[in-house]
Amino acid sequence: MFVHSALSAGTYLAGKRALAEVSPVELALVRFALAAVAHGVVLLRLRVRFERRDLLGLAGLGVLAVAVNQLLFLGGLALSTPGHAALLYAMTPIFVFLVEWMRGKEHATPSKVLGIAVAFAGTVVVLAGRGVLGLAGARDVLLGDVLLVLAVMAWALYAVGGKAYAARYGGLATGSVTLVAGTVLCAPAGLAFLHVGRFARMSPLGVASVVYLVVVTSVVAWLIYYWALGRAEASRVAIWSNLQPVLTALLAWALYGEALTGPFVLGGAMVVAGVVVAERR
Repeated sequence: MFVHSALSAGTYLAGKRALAEVSPVELALVRFALAAVAHGVVLLRLRVRFERRDLLGLAGLGVLAVAVNQLLFLGGLALSTPGHAALLYAMTPIFVFLVEWMRGKEHATPSKVLGIAVAFAGTVVVLAGRGVLGLAGARDVLLGDVLLVLAVMAWALYAVGGKAYAARYGGLATGSVTLVAGTVLCAPAGLAFLHVGRFARMSPLGVASVVYLVVVTSVVAWLIYYWALGRAEASRVAIWSNLQPVLTALLAWALYGEALTGPFVLGGAMVVAGVVVAERR
């Protein structure tokens, strides 16, 4: 999951850059249409037979992940900042744990509660130190943050809902079939908003950002996430998303020369400590 977090950290920067040239709907459509091809190959290689009674549920999860989550995420990211998005996605384990707790699937042990709280507090320290939280007074950024919170809630439901299927069919097969199903069901509606000419006029950096979102985020990181989900509790998998804001800040430092400040070091240590505490049995 550390590898997943490291790969996903670049999603916020790549997504923000791509959205400067295409709309959220167009980006989501092209991103998942291309990723669905790779996931289709994975399904052919795995040759998993899905029971008919599970097809509707898997399709519903696909729509939740591809249409609901991604449109909310990209729409929110277009209005907000990568730092805000990374911070709000650090709330994923909180929503996952609450859903699982209400379903009676997980228990609120002191280590889990403390770990989630410390890790999330660390993300707040990191991003507050970078100054991104000061933008929250702007109306557009606030609207973007609301959309991002809704996206996080949708992803938490997707993670929880996919847990049973991952245990039954394996994480790789479940992750791939939901992405393919969601893309097939949502693509016809998305085609009405597609302007191919915009992609033809994209800058090299914009194209590279789309490639990153397709290959790294929607294929490699997606499969890693569901592989882990088939082997651990949903909240134990989700807690690692708290590392993403720290890694996103590190990428911003490497790419844009942003200083590694005291709040970054302190917050990063809190995130790592929170992950370790929550992972304790």
